Amino acid sequence: MFFKKSVIIALSFVCLVVFSRGLFAQNTDSLRQEIHSKLRDKRCNMPLSECNCPEAKEMKGYIDALLDTGIAKDEIYYKVAKKYSLALVLDNQLKAELEKRFIREAGSKRPQIVLGSTSFNFGEVNKAQGKVSTVFKLSNKGAADLVITNLRASCVCTTISLTVDKQKSPYFDNKGAPKDWKMELKPNQSGELEVVLDLAHQAINVGDLTREVDIISNDPLYPETSVRVEAKVMGVENPQKDEDAAFSGSLENGIRVIELKVSQYKFAPDPIVVKKGERVRLVAKSLDVGHGISIPEFNLNLAIPTGPDSVAEFTAAKEGEFTAYCSVYCGSGHGKMQGKLIVK
Repeated sequence: MFFKKSVIIALSFVCLVVFSRGLFAQNTDSLRQEIHSKLRDKRCNMPLSECNCPEAKEMKGYIDALLDTGIAKDEIYYKVAKKYSLALVLDNQLKAELEKRFIREAGSKRPQIVLGSTSFNFGEVNKAQGKVSTVFKLSNKGAADLVITNLRASCVCTTISLTVDKQKSPYFDNKGAPKDWKMELKPNQSGELEVVLDLAHQAINVGDLTREVDIISNDPLYPETSVRVEAKVMGVENPQKDEDAAFSGSLENGIRVIELKVSQYKFAPDPIVVKKGERVRLVAKSLDVGHGISIPEFNLNLAIPTGPDSVAEFTAAKEGEFTAYCSVYCGSGHGKMQGKLIVK
């Protein structure tokens, strides 16, 4: 009799353990799904619950390891955001709560990375155009030095360079910057992040295109943030020669090169017509006395003395019509010497 009771007790205990484990697994699966739905993959910009790319699998593995420790859900969100970035939190209320916690921990004397914009669309482009580029404004709105330690593109077809106070970094691709590379921005200092897309690269296919650039820094809230460029890529079989004829100069290795002739009191060609997103190189020559050309919206100010050609480059990052001024006194008509730049 005693033996039978012992067997019954033992079986009951086993059943209880099995049931508890099943219930725990069920609860864990439900919690895992909830966490995945409130976080996004850092590469594909999709909820973790909908993505299985290598980066998403890495994040899911980290979350599983945290779940195995049995820590609270809120702590899992905190640790994931701390390890990767607050930018990966999709739920706005959760993101705001985590941000407050991070700010409390970091204190007021911290760097703060701020981007003027996070995306740019080149519109319709053609593989025959070669390289196109755009510039993103980047600044440090914090109270401590912001240290950029890596710039990394999502594809070998994309390169990035950072300019701070006339100091320009090398161009980096999907391999990122060397381990010993860094650039600093003092509080309230700004820089320019140039993103170059090589449309002729074999990694670029015809159709809708999205490429991202990761910016890694010592910002305690957003140690990794990103910018995105988009385009609709047309094939080389239709180079749109008629359309290109409407623009000034010619494309050479992805740069629109324009020979600019300057004399009292005019620029030629006038207007200068370029395409939005293009890198533009002005090769200017004075036909009489010293001149200059200034287009403030693109930070262009080139002196054009007599003699050899003067050269300057800029990126036509925004559409519109812009006035070109002569920036060097050239005679009695200097004040009225103006031209026009049209960016389409």
